[in-house]
Amino acid sequence: MNMVELMSKGRIVELNNIIAEGDPARRLEMRRRTVFTGEYMYEVDTISHIGAHAEAPSHFIPALDESMPAKDISEFGPETFMGEAVFVDLKDLNIGDPITMEFIEQFNIKKGDIVIMGNAPTTGDVGAPVVPASGSGMIVAAERPVKVQMTAEVAKFLGETGIKCMGLDWSFQLEPGFENLAAMRLHVELLSRDIPLIEGLCDLDKLTERRFYFIGLPYRVKGCDSWPVRAIAIEGVL
Repeated sequence: MNMVELMSKGRIVELNNIIAEGDPARRLEMRRRTVFTGEYMYEVDTISHIGAHAEAPSHFIPALDESMPAKDISEFGPETFMGEAVFVDLKDLNIGDPITMEFIEQFNIKKGDIVIMGNAPTTGDVGAPVVPASGSGMIVAAERPVKVQMTAEVAKFLGETGIKCMGLDWSFQLEPGFENLAAMRLHVELLSRDIPLIEGLCDLDKLTERRFYFIGLPYRVKGCDSWPVRAIAIEGVL
């Protein structure tokens, strides 16, 4: 099936929220300027991890081990962020459950897949962790909502299987915490193998098929660790 057939015959599912100024979690400021013959242009002040965003190894690996090479977001071809995807739907797990190998095996994940995971039940807010306006680190809530938990064994399996990319929403706990880099096994297992992560997807409950065509392309920004994507699923074409 060529791209024209793909786009005309498939059902397109938007997997992004609209981002706007004023969100306390991720900074976005826009300033309007008049340019050239009077038309408008905007100066945009934000961070690389806003909305749905693709993370390259340079986001994490140098912080873990400065001696390890790490690609930035511009060094990945577009084929990394588009292709056949499998939806790992977490809706049938219970709040606080671990994601086990027994659970993950039912999805028949194979080498070269894009894995989209989320739609888990949770007790609280599923928004993005808050990144401060300046300085390092992130603001961690005193009481985190109880969530379905990623496990080290599944993170290792995904990396060793050779998936192409992984996208996820905030409905489940992808890492046990953000205080210990070495304990962040999903980031370690994937990014150390040049497998990018796309965080911040939404509306995964609108997906109706387990396998679909996924597109989530970041801009090529040399030296940058991450960049926002416009993520869509195209159902009914595989």
